[in-house]
Amino acid sequence: MGLDITNWFRRNRSDLIYERTLDENNWYFIEDDMRWSVDESNLQYSLRHPILTPALLFLSNLFAQVRFSVVDKKTQEVIEGHPLTKLLADPNFYQSRIDFLESAQFLKIAQGRVGIWKKRIIGFEEIDQLYLLRADLITFPEGYQTKHIFNKQRDDLGRETIIYDKEKLNITIPLKDIVWLFDLPNVSNKKNFFENDSRITGLHQVLRNVLDTELAKNIIIKTNGKEMISGDSATGGFPFGGDEQKNAKQIFNDQLGLGFGRSRLWMTKAKVTHKNLTVAMRDLGHDESVKVDGNIIYTALHIPKDILSLEAKKTTYNNFKESLTSFIQNDMQSQANDFAEAFMNELEDGEELIPSFDHLPVMQFIEIEKYSAIQGRAKALDDLINAGVPQKESLELCGFPKNMKLDEKARQAAKPQVATANGGGTNPKVKENGQFSEIPIAN
Repeated sequence: MGLDITNWFRRNRSDLIYERTLDENNWYFIEDDMRWSVDESNLQYSLRHPILTPALLFLSNLFAQVRFSVVDKKTQEVIEGHPLTKLLADPNFYQSRIDFLESAQFLKIAQGRVGIWKKRIIGFEEIDQLYLLRADLITFPEGYQTKHIFNKQRDDLGRETIIYDKEKLNITIPLKDIVWLFDLPNVSNKKNFFENDSRITGLHQVLRNVLDTELAKNIIIKTNGKEMISGDSATGGFPFGGDEQKNAKQIFNDQLGLGFGRSRLWMTKAKVTHKNLTVAMRDLGHDESVKVDGNIIYTALHIPKDILSLEAKKTTYNNFKESLTSFIQNDMQSQANDFAEAFMNELEDGEELIPSFDHLPVMQFIEIEKYSAIQGRAKALDDLINAGVPQKESLELCGFPKNMKLDEKARQAAKPQVATANGGGTNPKVKENGQFSEIPIAN
Protein backbone atom coordinates (compact mmCIF):
# COMPACT_ATOMS: atom_id res chain seq x y z
CA MET A 1 0.00 0.00 0.00
CA GLY A 2 2.82 2.41 0.85
CA LEU A 3 4.48 1.83 -2.51
CA ASP A 4 1.22 2.66 -4.29
CA ILE A 5 1.01 6.02 -2.51
CA THR A 6 4.61 6.82 -3.37
CA ASN A 7 4.14 6.03 -7.03
CA TRP A 8 0.88 7.99 -7.17
CA PHE A 9 2.57 11.15 -5.88
CA ARG A 10 5.51 10.69 -8.20
CA ARG A 11 3.17 10.44 -11.17
CA ASN A 12 0.84 13.28 -10.25
CA ARG A 13 2.66 15.81 -8.02
CA SER A 14 6.31 16.05 -8.90
CA ASP A 15 6.48 19.45 -7.18
CA LEU A 16 5.67 18.02 -3.75
CA ILE A 17 7.92 16.72 -1.02
CA TYR A 18 6.44 14.15 1.33
CA GLU A 19 7.73 12.55 4.48
CA ARG A 20 6.35 9.93 6.83
CA THR A 21 6.71 9.24 10.53
CA LEU A 22 8.44 6.20 11.95
CA ASP A 23 5.13 4.35 12.35
CA GLU A 24 4.41 5.03 8.65
CA ASN A 25 0.99 6.45 9.43
CA ASN A 26 1.39 10.21 9.05
CA TRP A 27 2.33 12.16 5.93
CA TYR A 28 2.80 15.85 5.25
CA PHE A 29 3.59 17.77 2.10
CA ILE A 30 5.51 20.98 1.28
CA GLU A 31 5.18 22.83 -2.00
CA ASP A 32 8.49 23.15 -3.82
CA ASP A 33 8.30 26.92 -4.40
CA MET A 34 8.19 27.50 -0.64
CA ARG A 35 11.61 25.93 -0.08
CA TRP A 36 14.85 27.89 -0.01
CA SER A 37 18.22 26.51 -0.95
CA VAL A 38 21.17 26.81 1.39
CA ASP A 39 23.06 28.14 -1.65
CA GLU A 40 20.71 31.11 -2.05
CA SER A 41 22.61 34.22 -3.13
CA ASN A 42 22.67 37.45 -1.14
CA LEU A 43 20.75 39.21 -3.92
CA GLN A 44 18.01 36.56 -3.92
CA TYR A 45 17.62 36.86 -0.15
CA SER A 46 17.48 40.64 -0.49
CA LEU A 47 14.84 40.56 -3.20
CA ARG A 48 12.35 38.14 -1.62
CA HIS A 49 12.71 37.95 2.12
CA PRO A 50 9.76 39.04 4.31
CA ILE A 51 11.91 41.07 6.71
CA LEU A 52 15.16 41.84 4.88
CA THR A 53 13.55 43.08 1.65
CA PRO A 54 11.32 45.81 3.16
CA ALA A 55 14.17 46.88 5.47
CA LEU A 56 16.52 47.31 2.49
CA LEU A 57 13.83 49.20 0.58
CA PHE A 58 13.43 51.56 3.54
CA LEU A 59 17.16 52.28 3.66
CA SER A 60 17.47 52.65 -0.11
CA ASN A 61 14.48 54.93 -0.44
CA LEU A 62 15.72 57.14 2.39
CA PHE A 63 19.17 57.35 0.81
CA ALA A 64 17.59 58.31 -2.53
CA GLN A 65 16.21 61.51 -0.93
CA VAL A 66 19.70 63.03 -0.82
CA ARG A 67 20.37 66.14 -2.88
CA PHE A 68 23.76 66.89 -4.40
CA SER A 69 25.31 70.26 -5.17
CA VAL A 70 28.76 71.30 -6.34
CA VAL A 71 30.22 74.18 -4.32
CA ASP A 72 33.34 76.30 -4.37
CA LYS A 73 35.59 75.09 -1.55
CA LYS A 74 36.70 78.60 -0.57
CA THR A 75 33.41 80.48 -0.71
CA GLN A 76 31.06 77.49 -0.22
CA GLU A 77 28.84 79.02 -2.88
CA VAL A 78 26.82 76.64 -5.05
CA ILE A 79 27.97 76.37 -8.65
CA GLU A 80 24.70 76.41 -10.56
CA GLY A 81 24.30 74.19 -13.63
CA HIS A 82 27.40 72.10 -12.97
CA PRO A 83 27.68 69.13 -15.40
CA LEU A 84 28.02 66.61 -12.55
CA THR A 85 24.83 67.71 -10.77
CA LYS A 86 22.99 67.62 -14.10
CA LEU A 87 24.27 64.10 -14.68
CA LEU A 88 23.17 62.90 -11.23
CA ALA A 89 19.75 64.47 -11.78
CA ASP A 90 19.28 62.53 -15.04
CA PRO A 91 21.70 59.56 -14.95
CA ASN A 92 20.47 57.45 -17.91
CA PHE A 93 17.57 56.73 -20.25
CA TYR A 94 16.09 54.04 -18.01
CA GLN A 95 16.23 55.49 -14.52
CA SER A 96 15.25 58.70 -12.80
CA ARG A 97 17.45 60.21 -10.11
CA ILE A 98 15.45 58.49 -7.35
CA ASP A 99 15.48 55.10 -9.11
CA PHE A 100 19.21 55.32 -9.75
CA LEU A 101 20.19 56.24 -6.19
CA GLU A 102 17.77 53.75 -4.64
CA SER A 103 19.07 50.89 -6.82
CA ALA A 104 22.70 51.85 -6.13
CA GLN A 105 22.21 51.69 -2.36
CA PHE A 106 20.16 48.48 -2.55
CA LEU A 107 22.76 46.64 -4.65
CA LYS A 108 25.60 47.99 -2.55
CA ILE A 109 24.22 46.32 0.59
CA ALA A 110 22.71 43.25 -1.09
CA GLN A 111 25.84 42.25 -3.01
CA GLY A 112 28.51 44.00 -1.01
CA ARG A 113 29.49 46.26 -3.88
CA VAL A 114 28.06 48.01 -6.90
CA GLY A 115 29.81 49.50 -9.92
CA ILE A 116 28.76 52.75 -11.57
CA TRP A 117 29.82 52.90 -15.22
CA LYS A 118 30.68 56.42 -16.31
CA LYS A 119 29.79 55.95 -19.98
CA ARG A 120 31.60 58.56 -22.01
CA ILE A 121 30.85 59.97 -25.43
CA ILE A 122 32.96 58.09 -27.96
CA GLY A 123 36.15 60.02 -28.63
CA PHE A 124 35.59 62.47 -25.75
CA GLU A 125 36.19 62.56 -21.99
CA GLU A 126 32.75 63.96 -21.27
CA ILE A 127 30.45 61.56 -19.37
CA ASP A 128 27.23 60.88 -21.26
CA GLN A 129 25.34 58.60 -18.86
CA LEU A 130 25.69 56.65 -15.61
CA TYR A 131 24.77 52.95 -15.48
CA LEU A 132 24.70 50.58 -12.50
CA LEU A 133 26.64 47.31 -12.81
CA ARG A 134 25.48 44.27 -10.84
CA ALA A 135 28.40 42.57 -9.13
CA ASP A 136 27.28 39.06 -10.16
CA LEU A 137 27.39 40.02 -13.85
CA ILE A 138 30.97 41.37 -13.81
CA THR A 139 33.69 39.09 -15.13
CA PHE A 140 37.34 39.92 -14.44
CA PRO A 141 40.14 38.55 -16.64
CA GLU A 142 41.26 35.07 -15.64
CA GLY A 143 43.74 35.22 -12.77
CA TYR A 144 43.18 38.96 -12.27
CA GLN A 145 44.84 40.53 -9.22
CA THR A 146 44.75 44.14 -8.10
CA LYS A 147 47.98 45.95 -8.90
CA HIS A 148 49.49 48.62 -6.69
CA ILE A 149 49.56 51.55 -9.12
CA PHE A 150 51.48 54.73 -8.47
CA ASN A 151 50.53 58.14 -9.86
CA LYS A 152 52.88 57.82 -12.83
CA GLN A 153 51.26 54.48 -13.67
CA ARG A 154 47.63 55.66 -13.67
CA ASP A 155 47.43 55.09 -17.42
CA ASP A 156 48.03 51.38 -16.78
CA LEU A 157 44.61 51.21 -15.13
CA GLY A 158 43.02 52.40 -18.36
CA ARG A 159 44.23 49.30 -20.15
CA GLU A 160 42.58 46.95 -17.64
CA THR A 161 39.01 45.95 -18.48
CA ILE A 162 36.11 43.85 -17.27
CA ILE A 163 33.31 42.18 -19.21
CA TYR A 164 29.76 42.96 -18.14
CA ASP A 165 26.95 40.44 -18.65
CA LYS A 166 29.12 38.09 -20.64
CA GLU A 167 26.25 35.82 -21.76
CA LYS A 168 23.97 38.58 -23.08
CA LEU A 169 25.34 42.12 -23.39
CA ASN A 170 29.04 41.15 -23.39
CA ILE A 171 30.22 44.76 -22.91
CA THR A 172 33.92 45.47 -22.38
CA ILE A 173 34.41 48.36 -19.92
CA PRO A 174 37.70 49.98 -18.80
CA LEU A 175 38.23 49.81 -15.05
CA LYS A 176 39.06 53.52 -14.97
CA ASP A 177 35.48 54.30 -16.05
CA ILE A 178 33.90 52.42 -13.14
CA VAL A 179 33.12 54.02 -9.79
CA TRP A 180 32.92 51.43 -7.00
CA LEU A 181 30.82 51.59 -3.85
CA PHE A 182 31.49 48.99 -1.16
CA ASP A 183 29.40 47.78 1.77
CA LEU A 184 32.34 46.20 3.65
CA PRO A 185 35.98 47.33 3.45
CA ASN A 186 37.20 46.37 -0.01
CA VAL A 187 40.53 45.08 1.29
CA SER A 188 38.73 42.01 2.61
CA ASN A 189 39.71 40.32 -0.66
CA LYS A 190 43.51 40.63 -0.78
CA LYS A 191 43.81 39.53 -4.41
CA ASN A 192 41.11 41.69 -5.97
CA PHE A 193 40.14 44.91 -4.23
CA PHE A 194 37.08 45.19 -6.49
CA GLU A 195 35.52 42.01 -5.07
CA ASN A 196 34.29 41.79 -1.51
CA ASP A 197 31.44 40.32 0.46
CA SER A 198 28.25 41.77 1.92
CA ARG A 199 27.05 41.92 5.50
CA ILE A 200 24.09 39.81 4.28
CA THR A 201 26.41 36.77 4.14
CA GLY A 202 26.71 36.81 7.93
CA LEU A 203 22.92 36.77 8.23
CA HIS A 204 22.27 33.64 6.12
CA GLN A 205 21.36 31.40 9.05
CA VAL A 206 19.12 34.05 10.61
CA LEU A 207 17.42 34.67 7.27
CA ARG A 208 16.75 30.96 6.80
CA ASN A 209 15.49 30.68 10.39
CA VAL A 210 12.81 33.27 9.63
CA LEU A 211 11.79 31.46 6.45
CA ASP A 212 11.71 28.06 8.13
CA THR A 213 9.67 29.46 11.01
CA GLU A 214 7.14 31.00 8.65
CA LEU A 215 6.96 27.75 6.70
CA ALA A 216 6.37 25.74 9.87
CA LYS A 217 3.66 28.22 10.86
CA ASN A 218 2.02 27.80 7.46
CA ILE A 219 1.99 24.01 7.82
CA ILE A 220 0.31 24.29 11.23
CA ILE A 221 -2.28 26.74 9.87
CA LYS A 222 -3.18 24.38 7.02
CA THR A 223 -3.32 21.42 9.38
CA ASN A 224 -5.39 23.06 12.12
CA GLY A 225 -9.06 22.09 12.17
CA LYS A 226 -8.40 18.74 10.53
CA GLU A 227 -8.77 15.31 11.99
CA MET A 228 -7.05 12.10 11.01
CA ILE A 229 -8.58 8.63 11.19
CA SER A 230 -6.28 5.78 10.29
CA GLY A 231 -5.79 2.09 10.91
CA ASP A 232 -4.18 1.01 14.13
CA SER A 233 -0.52 0.32 13.39
CA ALA A 234 -0.55 -2.48 15.94
CA THR A 235 -2.89 -4.49 13.69
CA GLY A 236 -0.97 -3.71 10.51
CA GLY A 237 -3.23 -0.87 9.38
CA PHE A 238 -2.06 1.79 6.91
CA PRO A 239 -3.55 5.02 5.53
CA PHE A 240 -5.80 4.72 2.51
CA GLY A 241 -4.14 5.12 -0.85
CA GLY A 242 -5.29 6.16 -4.29
CA ASP A 243 -8.97 5.49 -4.99
CA GLU A 244 -9.55 4.20 -1.46
CA GLN A 245 -8.82 7.60 0.05
CA LYS A 246 -10.97 9.35 -2.54
CA ASN A 247 -13.95 7.07 -1.88
CA ALA A 248 -13.55 7.35 1.87
CA LYS A 249 -13.55 11.17 1.71
CA GLN A 250 -16.62 11.16 -0.52
CA ILE A 251 -18.53 8.88 1.86
CA PHE A 252 -17.55 10.98 4.88
CA ASN A 253 -18.34 14.36 3.30
CA ASP A 254 -21.49 13.47 1.35
CA GLN A 255 -23.14 10.98 3.67
CA LEU A 256 -21.78 11.64 7.14
CA GLY A 257 -20.55 15.23 7.39
CA LEU A 258 -22.34 18.10 9.08
CA GLY A 259 -25.76 18.96 7.71
CA PHE A 260 -29.46 18.12 8.10
CA GLY A 261 -29.97 14.47 8.84
CA ARG A 262 -26.24 13.77 9.02
CA SER A 263 -23.93 12.88 11.86
CA ARG A 264 -20.18 12.97 12.34
CA LEU A 265 -20.36 9.57 13.94
CA TRP A 266 -18.70 6.86 11.87
CA MET A 267 -19.12 3.31 13.10
CA THR A 268 -16.79 0.58 11.91
CA LYS A 269 -15.75 -2.89 12.97
CA ALA A 270 -12.13 -2.13 12.08
CA LYS A 271 -9.73 -1.01 14.77
CA VAL A 272 -8.88 2.62 14.01
CA THR A 273 -7.11 5.53 15.71
CA HIS A 274 -8.27 9.15 15.75
CA LYS A 275 -6.11 12.26 16.07
CA ASN A 276 -7.16 15.89 16.25
CA LEU A 277 -4.48 17.86 14.39
CA THR A 278 -5.37 21.26 15.88
CA VAL A 279 -2.39 22.97 17.56
CA ALA A 280 -2.41 26.17 19.62
CA MET A 281 -0.24 28.57 17.60
CA ARG A 282 0.64 30.65 20.63
CA ASP A 283 2.26 27.69 22.34
CA LEU A 284 4.68 27.17 19.43
CA GLY A 285 6.32 30.61 19.80
CA HIS A 286 6.64 31.20 16.05
CA ASP A 287 5.96 34.94 16.23
CA GLU A 288 8.41 35.47 19.09
CA SER A 289 11.10 33.60 17.16
CA VAL A 290 10.56 35.77 14.06
CA LYS A 291 10.76 38.94 16.16
CA VAL A 292 14.09 37.92 17.70
CA ASP A 293 15.61 37.02 14.33
CA GLY A 294 14.12 40.12 12.71
CA ASN A 295 15.73 42.37 15.31
CA ILE A 296 19.10 40.75 14.53
CA ILE A 297 18.56 41.70 10.87
CA TYR A 298 17.60 45.27 11.79
CA THR A 299 20.65 45.58 14.02
CA ALA A 300 22.92 44.48 11.18
CA LEU A 301 21.38 47.22 9.03
CA HIS A 302 21.71 49.80 11.86
CA ILE A 303 17.96 50.49 11.91
CA PRO A 304 16.79 51.79 15.33
CA LYS A 305 13.70 50.18 16.89
CA ASP A 306 11.99 53.56 17.17
CA ILE A 307 11.99 53.81 13.35
CA LEU A 308 11.00 50.27 12.36
CA SER A 309 9.63 47.88 14.95
CA LEU A 310 8.70 44.22 14.61
CA GLU A 311 6.81 44.28 17.90
CA ALA A 312 4.19 46.66 16.45
CA LYS A 313 4.66 48.84 19.52
CA LYS A 314 3.87 52.50 19.17
CA THR A 315 6.67 54.93 19.84
CA THR A 316 6.26 58.57 20.76
CA TYR A 317 6.57 61.14 18.01
CA ASN A 318 9.56 62.75 19.71
CA ASN A 319 11.41 59.43 19.99
CA PHE A 320 10.71 58.66 16.33
CA LYS A 321 11.78 62.13 15.25
CA GLU A 322 15.00 62.08 17.25
CA SER A 323 15.87 58.53 16.17
CA LEU A 324 15.27 59.28 12.50
CA THR A 325 17.29 62.50 12.49
CA SER A 326 20.13 60.77 14.35
CA PHE A 327 20.00 57.87 11.88
CA ILE A 328 20.16 60.24 8.91
CA GLN A 329 23.05 62.18 10.41
CA ASN A 330 25.14 59.22 11.55
CA ASP A 331 24.40 56.60 8.88
CA MET A 332 22.74 58.02 5.78
CA GLN A 333 25.02 61.06 5.70
CA SER A 334 28.14 58.89 5.80
CA GLN A 335 26.71 56.73 2.99
CA ALA A 336 26.04 59.85 0.93
CA ASN A 337 29.53 61.21 1.65
CA ASP A 338 31.00 57.94 0.40
CA PHE A 339 28.96 58.27 -2.80
CA ALA A 340 30.13 61.86 -3.31
CA GLU A 341 33.79 60.97 -2.72
CA ALA A 342 33.57 58.37 -5.50
CA PHE A 343 33.03 61.17 -8.04
CA MET A 344 35.87 63.36 -6.78
CA ASN A 345 37.92 62.80 -9.96
CA GLU A 346 35.17 64.39 -12.06
CA LEU A 347 35.56 67.76 -10.31
CA GLU A 348 37.90 70.62 -10.99
CA ASP A 349 40.38 71.83 -8.39
CA GLY A 350 38.60 73.92 -5.81
CA GLU A 351 35.24 72.18 -6.35
CA GLU A 352 33.45 69.82 -3.98
CA LEU A 353 30.35 67.63 -4.32
CA ILE A 354 28.16 68.10 -1.25
CA PRO A 355 25.32 65.69 -0.32
CA SER A 356 22.59 66.99 1.95
CA PHE A 357 19.42 65.77 3.67
CA ASP A 358 18.64 69.16 5.24
CA HIS A 359 15.63 69.65 2.95
CA LEU A 360 13.73 66.74 4.52
CA PRO A 361 10.89 67.85 6.84
CA VAL A 362 12.19 65.76 9.73
CA MET A 363 15.54 67.55 9.56
CA GLN A 364 13.84 70.83 10.48
CA PHE A 365 13.95 69.44 14.00
CA ILE A 366 17.73 69.97 13.88
CA GLU A 367 17.28 73.59 12.79
CA ILE A 368 14.95 74.21 15.71
CA GLU A 369 17.51 72.67 18.05
CA LYS A 370 20.22 74.92 16.57
CA TYR A 371 18.13 78.03 17.10
CA SER A 372 17.40 77.03 20.69
CA ALA A 373 21.11 76.44 21.33
CA ILE A 374 22.07 79.82 19.86
CA GLN A 375 19.37 81.51 21.89
CA GLY A 376 20.71 79.89 25.06
CA ARG A 377 24.28 80.93 24.27
CA ALA A 378 23.14 84.52 23.61
CA LYS A 379 21.32 84.61 26.94
CA ALA A 380 24.39 83.28 28.74
CA LEU A 381 26.59 85.89 27.01
CA ASP A 382 24.28 88.68 28.08
CA ASP A 383 24.27 87.44 31.68
CA LEU A 384 28.08 87.21 31.77
CA ILE A 385 28.57 90.74 30.44
CA ASN A 386 25.98 92.14 32.85
CA ALA A 387 27.80 90.34 35.66
CA GLY A 388 30.97 92.24 34.80
CA VAL A 389 32.89 89.51 32.94
CA PRO A 390 35.07 91.10 30.21
CA GLN A 391 33.54 90.91 26.73
CA LYS A 392 36.27 88.77 25.13
CA GLU A 393 36.18 86.21 27.90
CA SER A 394 32.37 86.14 27.77
CA LEU A 395 32.40 85.53 24.03
CA GLU A 396 34.93 82.71 24.41
CA LEU A 397 33.01 81.05 27.25
CA CYS A 398 29.79 81.08 25.18
CA GLY A 399 31.41 79.72 22.05
CA PHE A 400 31.41 82.93 20.01
CA PRO A 401 34.44 84.35 18.14
CA LYS A 402 36.58 86.57 20.40
CA ASN A 403 36.67 89.38 17.84
CA MET A 404 32.91 89.41 17.26
CA LYS A 405 31.57 92.96 17.60
CA LEU A 406 28.56 93.54 19.82
CA ASP A 407 26.03 96.29 19.24
CA GLU A 408 25.86 97.54 22.80
CA LYS A 409 22.98 99.93 22.10
CA ALA A 410 20.88 97.17 20.57
CA ARG A 411 21.76 94.84 23.43
CA GLN A 412 20.63 97.34 26.01
CA ALA A 413 17.51 98.23 24.06
CA ALA A 414 16.50 94.58 24.01
CA LYS A 415 16.42 94.42 27.79
CA PRO A 416 13.02 94.31 29.54
CA GLN A 417 11.48 97.65 30.51
CA VAL A 418 11.86 98.82 34.11
CA ALA A 419 8.63 100.03 35.67
CA THR A 420 8.56 103.37 37.56
CA ALA A 421 6.36 104.66 40.36
CA ASN A 422 4.16 106.69 37.95
CA GLY A 423 3.35 103.60 35.88
CA GLY A 424 5.79 104.42 33.12
CA GLY A 425 9.25 103.10 32.59
CA THR A 426 12.64 103.69 31.12
CA ASN A 427 15.22 101.50 29.61
CA PRO A 428 18.45 101.03 31.56
CA LYS A 429 20.99 103.79 31.00
CA VAL A 430 23.23 103.25 28.01
CA LYS A 431 26.79 104.52 27.98
CA GLU A 432 27.46 106.27 24.67
CA ASN A 433 30.61 108.26 23.91
CA GLY A 434 31.50 108.23 27.58
CA GLN A 435 28.11 109.71 28.63
CA PHE A 436 25.07 107.98 30.08
CA SER A 437 21.69 108.69 28.54
CA GLU A 438 18.22 107.34 28.89
CA ILE A 439 16.01 106.09 26.06
CA PRO A 440 12.46 107.33 26.67
CA ILE A 441 9.65 104.81 26.51
CA ALA A 442 6.19 105.81 25.42
CA ASN A 443 3.42 105.18 27.94
